[in-house]
Order: sequence, then structure tokens, then C-alpha cells
Amino acid sequence: MKSNKQRKTEIKQRRWARMERQREVALLPAMPHGALAADTQLLALIHGQSFCHVGYYVDISYHCCDCGATCVWTAQDQKWWCEQVQGNLYAGASRCKDCRARHRAWRQSHCDAAEMAALRALWRARPDASARARVNTALQAKAPDLRCLAAQALAWWWVQFGDQPAHAQLEALSLERSWAPRIDRILRRELELRPGVHRVCRVVSYPRATMGAALPGH
Repeated sequence: MKSNKQRKTEIKQRRWARMERQREVALLPAMPHGALAADTQLLALIHGQSFCHVGYYVDISYHCCDCGATCVWTAQDQKWWCEQVQGNLYAGASRCKDCRARHRAWRQSHCDAAEMAALRALWRARPDASARARVNTALQAKAPDLRCLAAQALAWWWVQFGDQPAHAQLEALSLERSWAPRIDRILRRELELRPGVHRVCRVVSYPRATMGAALPGH
């Protein structure tokens, strides 16, 4: 049996929680006509509790970076990108549909999409002999995307599992300018792999350090 004091305390807590929810709803900006509501709980899981989002999506006009055509990034496409694909919350569309298809075809002709997905899958598991062989093969590939993903696998193995061979191999690599900052952010633990989220997430609070300080022995 609960005492009257305990019941009053629970009633006050529920009342304060209800008032807090009402306050949060009141602070949200009004949705424009034709806007699409965002799933803020899912966005918080993907990007962390301190992510910045207005709570809805609206159509955005832009110019294609290849052909210069005026295009519209629809609210539905933005919702798909941010919540289903779990892409960068602050990214925007840059190519029209036709130019995007040509660019995707060019990338697929120069880089195997299935191999890229397989390399990403290696990030979360402790490396074995087959995983190391696959990463070593990718490091020798001509496609820079494959080399970048393989180097990220070495960084994730070192950060998550303290894998010494991966650490030694990463130190011996000559990091390319295009993806060296990405490796540096992994080593400084600015990025993380969250359970249930298939993309790399940004960490809001992290210790500031140089890449050399992130690797022992420097």
C-alpha cells in the first residue's frame, strides 16, 4: 500500500511531466502548409539528443551542380534520406535526377557497390583472417572509395578492439588527403558505431586530441 504522501508525489511528477511535454510542443515552430512531420525520436537515436532540427521537412529548391537545372528536393525525399537511409542531417541535394543517375552509374562502373557494403560490414566485428585479407586486397585497389573504407576498417578495429596489427598497419599507411580527416575523426572518437543504426554517427562531446596523440607510441 502506498501512503498519501507517495501518491501525492507521483501525481506531482506526472503533472510536471505533462507540463514539460506541453512546453516542448508550444516551443516547436508551426509547420508550414504542405510540410511533412519529422520523426524526432528516430533522429535523436541516429544523431544524438542534441541534434538540431525544426521537426518537419519542406520542399527545397536548388540548382544542379552539373547541368545547372532548377530542381526541387521534396519533403518526402528528405524524410527518406534522413530517417530511412540515415544520411547526413545537414546534407542537401546537389544533382538533378538524370545527372545523379549518370554519376551513380559512373561510380558503380569504377567501384563495386557490393564490395563497399562488405567492407562496411567488417567495421563492427572483431577481425579474423578472412577480414584482414579482404581489407588488404581493398587497400591495393585502384578505386579510392575502396581504399578509404579499408583504412576505416583498420581504424575501427583499433578503436573498438585495440587490435595491434590494425594499429601497426594504419601507422604504416600513407593516408590520402581526401580521406585522412575521416580516419583522424575515428581515432579521436568523434565518430561512433551505434547499435541499431547502420550509419556512422557523430559524437557531440569528445576529447580533443591530435591524430598522433590518438595513436599510442607517439
